[in-house]
Amino acid sequence: MRIETEDLIIRDSVFEDCDTFYEWETRPEVTEFFSISCHQTKEDVYQKFFADQADEGAEQFTILSKDGTMIGRIVLGDLIPGWKGEIWRIYIADKSLRNKGLGGQALKATMDHMFRDLDMQRVYLDFYTGNPAEFLYKKMGFKEEGVLRGNCRKDGVLHDVHLMSIMRDEYEALYM
Repeated sequence: MRIETEDLIIRDSVFEDCDTFYEWETRPEVTEFFSISCHQTKEDVYQKFFADQADEGAEQFTILSKDGTMIGRIVLGDLIPGWKGEIWRIYIADKSLRNKGLGGQALKATMDHMFRDLDMQRVYLDFYTGNPAEFLYKKMGFKEEGVLRGNCRKDGVLHDVHLMSIMRDEYEALYM
């Protein structure tokens, strides 16, 4: 798959992207709000890539700038076409590229893919308390569903996880 937005190209991830994913996912500014262990190895990244490639309920994409530079990643999970799916991971890796609308473009393109191509009725995501992307999720139409207290363990520490979703009718009212 290939999606273009005003400033981005979003394409299927390929194995050759994994070394860059690993490099990004060793940075605290990327992993702070994800359940990515600080002890993740390249082999862990490779294994997760191949597991998602083999999983009919998962998709993974690489976000590029229009000049072809890799700048971020999207991983979808729990995909059941015609019903629901999760935006499991979405990020712009370079902190200097954040707050410039690129995350919003990537999220909107992901939502379009999920609602239009996969015929989803419900798209959901979760995030740790304090994640600054919460503002973007709300702006894009996601509604709060609740907080799963101590639901994620990262490097031995429990984190509260906020759950949000957007339903097809809400998406259509905003974007169709």
